Amino acid sequence: MIVDDDPVVLDAMQRLLTLWGYATLPISSFEEARVSLAVQSPDALIVDIRLGEYNGLQLVHLARRSNPALAIVVVSGFDDPVLRHEASQAGAAYLLKPTELPRLKEHLPPISTAG
Repeated sequence: MIVDDDPVVLDAMQRLLTLWGYATLPISSFEEARVSLAVQSPDALIVDIRLGEYNGLQLVHLARRSNPALAIVVVSGFDDPVLRHEASQAGAAYLLKPTELPRLKEHLPPISTAG
């Protein structure tokens, strides 16, 4: 699941992850992501820190409640030590935009070859 309210970033991230072999679920709003997390259990969550009037860390906490082992990456255009610490406390990686692709990939689960 990729959550970003910037359509250009969302599209680029979706294309990249698809190229890497991941199935993606792009979501452009906090509310849509909140509803999706209530009914789905993604293998990973990549979420922007700023989602309109919401903070992406709110989604991290919601996702963590239903799936404690979920791989979560928070991305931000700002190196904020408070947000970095909060993400770390929630068990999420905190990466800066533009995101270094090898660092992003190392925080994602391996692609399942079963099936």
